[in-house]
Amino acid sequence: MEDPQLPLLEGCLKGSRIAFEELVKYFQPKVFALSLKFLWHPEDAEDATQEILIKVISNLGNFRKESKLTTWVYRIATNHLINTKKSNLELKHVNFRKVEEELTKTNVENHDSSERTKYLALHVQTACTHAILLCLTRSYRIAFILGEVFQVSSSEGAWIMDISESNFRKRLSRARKQMDEFLGKQCGLSSASNPCKCQNRIAYSQKSKRINAYLELSEKMKEKGTWKIKPLLDESKLVRKAAEIYHSGPDFETKKDILLNIKTVIETKQWNLLN
Repeated sequence: MEDPQLPLLEGCLKGSRIAFEELVKYFQPKVFALSLKFLWHPEDAEDATQEILIKVISNLGNFRKESKLTTWVYRIATNHLINTKKSNLELKHVNFRKVEEELTKTNVENHDSSERTKYLALHVQTACTHAILLCLTRSYRIAFILGEVFQVSSSEGAWIMDISESNFRKRLSRARKQMDEFLGKQCGLSSASNPCKCQNRIAYSQKSKRINAYLELSEKMKEKGTWKIKPLLDESKLVRKAAEIYHSGPDFETKKDILLNIKTVIETKQWNLLN
């Protein structure tokens, strides 16, 4: 099995600091993207990302090359996320009915076409669609994210989740159906005739502070010069399936210096990983 990340693995196992840093830099955005979509709140996702990467680093010697290193990392991440404590939103038992009720009450007509409005609407889109993922059970949610957003194969998804291929396909199919049905009848990104519009929820999202953490990520990326402007999905065009919405969002980076934090943990625990 060809795996372009094996040289990094071998370097880490030999104690190379350079390989260690490159491995963390390579996997950090992937793990953070998975965690953010699964947990919704950026700070929770940052904490999970650090915890997952520490597990990855501390278990590199146990990697048996049964899969690509990336797939193995996703397996560790998936197991961690499914078993992590429930977030505040999850504890409120978010479901499609409750989300539908909230969307109905929080739309305020907004015809402003300024760049600032578009910028805020983009963050509403991201925060809202990530929150909708919480309506899925954890096993369906991770299957949807892996299969539809990260587009892993059925065999990879099954190995990551430690289930059969048929079970993975079943969970993905059911999750996809639930997401497509809900967004198809509610979200303006799916159809211009649907009631919910991103720009119409800006006022509510600002008042409830639902987008604050996402805005903080963007502002931090602007300071670093890594923010890439992504246009808001065109609400006049039909989105064929829910996954298209998740492919369009910004590629957020963490605010925390996770690499530095992991180095500190390694040195504190005195693991014999680095020379």
